[in-house]
Amino acid sequence: MSAKAAIEAKRSGVYHAPAQLDTVRKAASEAGLVWVDLPLQAVSNKQQFLAVCAKQLKLPPYFGGNWDALADCVRDLYGLRGKGYTLHVSGSEKFAKAAPDDYQTALAVLTEAAAFWKDKGAPFIVLVDGAKDLPAY
Repeated sequence: MSAKAAIEAKRSGVYHAPAQLDTVRKAASEAGLVWVDLPLQAVSNKQQFLAVCAKQLKLPPYFGGNWDALADCVRDLYGLRGKGYTLHVSGSEKFAKAAPDDYQTALAVLTEAAAFWKDKGAPFIVLVDGAKDLPAY
């Protein structure tokens, strides 16, 4: 698969991060996609996850700090301008173990956002380190 094919809108979704993450990062950059790191090593609950999202995704001051607000804000991403988005989620094991329902809700919100952006013709690719239960990218 070419680097260009790897970042097309039709590939929008939530995936297990590939070993060749640097290659994907380079392809995303060349395609004009915004790369966002979501470091979750210190996250063990919903509020901490939402705080990381607010900071890293540059969510607006009116962000409500709940799942519905996150779902709304990832459909706008006014603070990040690009032709699409690639989110790299690292260190999510602690969050997944401490709050499995919230972890699954977070993945569902990101999956819905990917479908939204795909319909708009813009890539929205979420790469989750260590998530063997997700499809490979």
